[in-house]
Formats: sequence, structure tokens, C-alpha cells
Amino acid sequence: MTDRQHQPKIAILSESIAVIRMIIFPAFLIFFKGDNRWQMQLLIVIGMLSLSLIFGILNWWFFVYEITPHEISLTQGIFVKKRAHITFERVQTITRTQPIYFQPFEVFKVSIETSGKKDDKLEFKALLLPQIEAIEALRKQAQTKSSDHTTKLVSHKVDAQYQINNHDLCVYALTSLGSLGTVGVLFATLTTVNEFFPKWFQNDLDNWINNQTFEIYAALILAAVIIGFFGAFMRLYNRYFQFTIFRTGAHLNITRGLLTKQNMQLRISRIQAIHYEQSLLRRLVHLVSVNVLLASSVVDKDDQTKQTRIMPVVKENETTNVLQRFLPKYHFLRPQKAPTVSRSSIYQLRYIFVLDCLGIGIAFVLYRLIEYITNMNVPHELPILSLIVVVIFCYSLMATYVKMLDQAICFDADYLIIQTSLSFTKHTYFIPREKIQGFETAQSCFMVNKKAQHLTIILRDSDSTQHVTLRYLKQSEIHKIENWVTRVK
Repeated sequence: MTDRQHQPKIAILSESIAVIRMIIFPAFLIFFKGDNRWQMQLLIVIGMLSLSLIFGILNWWFFVYEITPHEISLTQGIFVKKRAHITFERVQTITRTQPIYFQPFEVFKVSIETSGKKDDKLEFKALLLPQIEAIEALRKQAQTKSSDHTTKLVSHKVDAQYQINNHDLCVYALTSLGSLGTVGVLFATLTTVNEFFPKWFQNDLDNWINNQTFEIYAALILAAVIIGFFGAFMRLYNRYFQFTIFRTGAHLNITRGLLTKQNMQLRISRIQAIHYEQSLLRRLVHLVSVNVLLASSVVDKDDQTKQTRIMPVVKENETTNVLQRFLPKYHFLRPQKAPTVSRSSIYQLRYIFVLDCLGIGIAFVLYRLIEYITNMNVPHELPILSLIVVVIFCYSLMATYVKMLDQAICFDADYLIIQTSLSFTKHTYFIPREKIQGFETAQSCFMVNKKAQHLTIILRDSDSTQHVTLRYLKQSEIHKIENWVTRVK
């Protein structure tokens, strides 16, 4: 048991950086839109840094915590006090993150998630490594049954270990489409920031852009794509550099990161399902990403996904053998083609085509209304609109056709394996029967004569649910799945 204590003083740095992130945008507006004298701008910078330091010290001072053999309790907040108590039995994952500015001090940010809501987790801005190891040891002790003497004896032994190789990581990063999003963010940022630059700078920039040739425009676009591609590559490479996972008894330990290092511990029994993810480009190079759905509030802040990636990239033909070492109780069967009714692909394509027509029709009416109100005149309007419509139809119909081809399902005594796809990305789920939260079936009036139904499996995912749907399955096959799910062992 420890007395109530503060975090290490280096936490003030982390708190101050968090405050700067909150006030940087309004400070940016005042800096460029306010008084242009350098003395005033210097005063704004000094004021922002001073304010962040003051609030950083206050946040650090009013954050106190206490650790007992059974729970962690903390109190935080300057004006509004927040008190939290979490028992070690409820802890789902412990994640420690070490930004580059923390590495010289050997301290870590720590997030402790439970099976409750997102707000139930505890976040420490800075803890020393011995403090973290003490918390992890208490969690393991609390979650280990007293009768499981064997587990206690070998809890320190590494039963399985896997580290990503550099070649596969580079291929994984190169096949990411995140570069397109990076280019969009760069364009939006430059467009927004340009309004806050001095008038003379805006005028010079506009004149320079207007006087360039087509070749220069093409070179600028190419440069933006290259920068976006390189940025997306470095983002993924930095995130999953030296990604290592190892199993010690009933726990998985994951470490990763180049500039920002991260370590996560999770208990295998908390896993709700295993999720294979394979984008279209990664199908071509036969690589798979492996995620787990957890009953916790953990969220990956890098890509804002609730799922936890336990293997960012592994060769498709090695996936089963590698995962079996870490999750020996799971059955990684290959799903069989879903038992759909005849002409199911045509029915689904027809359904998507009708939805596209409705969506495009509504968008066209709104566009004409805005054009009429604002007297907007768009050059080459008809070719541009025609191209947009063709792209929408082609993309949605092709994605739907691939989705129907990818539908697959199978089950044995204890596990359900279900496969589908979304936007050309194939998703395969390996679900223990006792982890299935529920299922739904749907049948429209047009499907009655065809004896077809849609099946949706409901899974626990973080503090919400995830729905996995197969469409136009044979009604008789759905009855078999229903009987399997509801059967009492």
C-alpha cells in the first residue's frame, strides 16, 4: 500500500503541452489577426507559454493517487473534483506510452482501461517504470486464480514471441492509402492557414500561382502526392517499428514505436473476437493485419479505432501457425462460401443501384437549388457531374460485387468464423460461441418467396457493439446457425 502521492514532476511538462494544444488555435488567430507589432506578438507567445505552465503546475498539484493491493484510487481537477476507484480485477488493459520528450527521463504515460465506458479509464501523465511494474504485478496477482498454482509458477516465463520483420513492415506501409488522406489534410490546412497570413504574402502567393504553366501545376500536384505518400509511410513505420508481441501465461504484452514508444498488456480472456483485416492492395501482396475486439474502453489514438492491433502485418499463409502460439484455444478454420440463395449478387447489386439513384437524385436537386440561389456558374459542369456519377456507380457496384463474393461462414462446436468485406477490404472474424452478444435476422417482403434472410451477429467492441452482417443467406442455413448459437452446452 502507498500513501497518497503526486506524479513525478516531469508530468508538468506533459500537462503544459496538453494545455498548449488546447489554446494553440485561438492564440494563432490572435497572433496573425491582432496587432502586427513584433512586441505584441512576442507578448502573445510569452502569455501562451506562461498560461500553459501555470495550468500544467496546477493540474499536476491537484492530481493525487493511492495504490492498495486491491485497487487504484485517484483525485484530480482544479475547479471540478473527479474521484475514481478501479479494482485490479476490473482492469482490461494497461497501456504505457513514451513520447520522445519523455525518453531521457525514463518515464511513461499510462492508461488503465476497464470494461466500462470510455470515461471510466485512468490516465497518468507520467509514471516511473518501477511504479508501472508494481501496478502490472498487482493486476496479474488479482486476476490469477488462487487455485491456478501452475500459472503462478510460470507467470514470468515467455511462452511465445513474435516480432515484425522490416521487409513486411515496409510493404505494409507502402500499401497504405493513407497518403490520399494526408494530401487532403495538407490542402485543407494550407487553404485555412492562408487566410491568416499578411495581405502582402497572400497577394504574392496568388500572383505566383496564377502566373504558372500547366507543367508547374502538374509538378505541384505530383509533389503533394509524394509528400503525402511519404508522410503516410513514415506515420505507419514510426507507429509499428519493432512491433513485438509475447505471451506470458494468460497475458499478452505488446511493444511498438520508433519516436513514441508504447507498451500494452491485456488478458487473453478479455478478448471478444479475433479480426483479420486485408485491404485490396494487401491482398495482392498476401499480407494480413490481425486485430482483437476487447471488452474495454481502449482506443488507438493514432487512428481513432477501438480495436487493438496485435499483429499489424503477417504473411497470409503463416497467420494460423503464428496466432496459434499466442491463442492456443482459438480455432482458426477457413470459412466456406456463404450459403446464399441463387442470384443473390444480382439482388444486392439491384438494391445498391436503387440507393445510388436515390442518393444522386437528392444531391442533384440540392445542387440545382444552391446553383439557382447563388447564381453559381461552374465551367464544364456537365462533364464534371457525369464523371462524378460514373465514378460513384462504378465504385459502389464493384465494391458490392466483391462483398458478395467474399461472404463466407462456418462453425464448429465452439467457434463461429464469419467473413465479409467493406469497400474492397476483407474482414474475417473468429468468435467464441460464449462471446456472441446476440444475433438478428431481417427479411423484407421481397425476400419471402426466395426464402432468404439477412443475418447479423452482434459482438462486444469496447464500450459499444459491432454488427457483422451476411446478406441473402438461405433461410434453412440461418436456422442451423440460430440453433447453434442458442444451444445450451
